[in-house]
Amino acid sequence: MKLETVEKKLGLTYPRAFREIYEAGALRWLCGRPQAKAHLFPNRLLEQKWYPYWNLLPFSMTERMLGTLRLRIKLDRGRWKEGAQPLPFAADDDGDIYFFDAALEDPAAPVFNWARDCGEIELVHHSFEHFICSHLCWPVLHQEMPTDHWWIQNQLRWLAPDHQRVWASGDMDALEALFLQTNCCKGTDYVSY
Repeated sequence: MKLETVEKKLGLTYPRAFREIYEAGALRWLCGRPQAKAHLFPNRLLEQKWYPYWNLLPFSMTERMLGTLRLRIKLDRGRWKEGAQPLPFAADDDGDIYFFDAALEDPAAPVFNWARDCGEIELVHHSFEHFICSHLCWPVLHQEMPTDHWWIQNQLRWLAPDHQRVWASGDMDALEALFLQTNCCKGTDYVSY
């Protein structure tokens, strides 16, 4: 299934920041096509040891994940903010769901997270680029992966030039500051109970 098919089926549009990476060919594997190391956040089949604790959603699962998100809010007797159009794109191993709000039409693509344990929705990254950068910083800062690993190096091209410079410097203090800068965790009014 292609990105365009999901958009048509759901009546939602992916933000430009996500679409640009898709159009560059780096999200081809979300369509169910063959995987390559050059892709954004390779899937677990490529090298499970290095894969993050979350997964980008294959496009064939987006509709189901949106249904799950809506159902969980409903079961918890919650209501979505009027006009919100959640568009899930990733989920983690704990069941948390990352999503864009398609109604915002923001080219930077802020990233929201629905936390399964409490049912709250937070703004976790001010942009999709911050999401990518943060998830690259995490394994390096926790000494799970070296900065020169192919997985890290293949993702750096998606970062803003000032963030690429921090990575190129090799300065771990600057990398930690970048990690803190690209994360935000702010409460939202997306759901009321």
